[in-house]
Amino acid sequence: MRERKPLDPARMDVVIAVLIALVSLTTALAAWRTNIVGSSAAQANRQGLIDAVKKGAAQNQSWRRLYEEAGYTATFAMESAAADAMEASEDEALQAAAKNMRQYLLPSLQLLSEPLGTQEKYLRSDGTYDLEKRLADLEAEDPDSLAIDPAASFELADRYASEQRWLTIGTVLLAISLFWLGLAEILSERGRATNLALGVGIFGASLLFILIVEIAAIWGRGGVL
Repeated sequence: MRERKPLDPARMDVVIAVLIALVSLTTALAAWRTNIVGSSAAQANRQGLIDAVKKGAAQNQSWRRLYEEAGYTATFAMESAAADAMEASEDEALQAAAKNMRQYLLPSLQLLSEPLGTQEKYLRSDGTYDLEKRLADLEAEDPDSLAIDPAASFELADRYASEQRWLTIGTVLLAISLFWLGLAEILSERGRATNLALGVGIFGASLLFILIVEIAAIWGRGGVL
């Protein structure tokens, strides 16, 4: 019995069939991973939008309280000045009105203006109030909102989206490898070896490309898949 040559048609058919099955499986896995990464990008982007809404709502609440306190503080200052002016008047009716203001109106306004209008740390040397400092204190009262970082979620979404684009390129390269292997399966011996070599070469390059993309992406995300 004559010994088969290393590249006889029967053996080549088996090798090509195995390679096609292997590349097909790898292409399916690459497509699956691409979809997973795309879903992660969408989820991270959605989380970024949610965080942005939450942080915006918390900031709006802080601004609302600040302007509310500032409004009462300004009203207290104006009414207090009016009471001073009425007390300085010789009109007993105005003096009585000033007394009522100091007894009923001004304490209520001062209570509503606190702590901006009552704590000395917010009062500047020129008599104005440090609204920036009060706003910082209001935001510090809600540490959970301070910990929210929409930019981090959006950055993570961009990293996933970038990885998805590169993995798509790798998947296309695998499909090209399948094309050449398919040609090797149907062509005669003259073109079979060349097409087989091209298919195997592109397959190896695709695997290396996808591996580099995955390692770089995971490293860039700090080890997060």
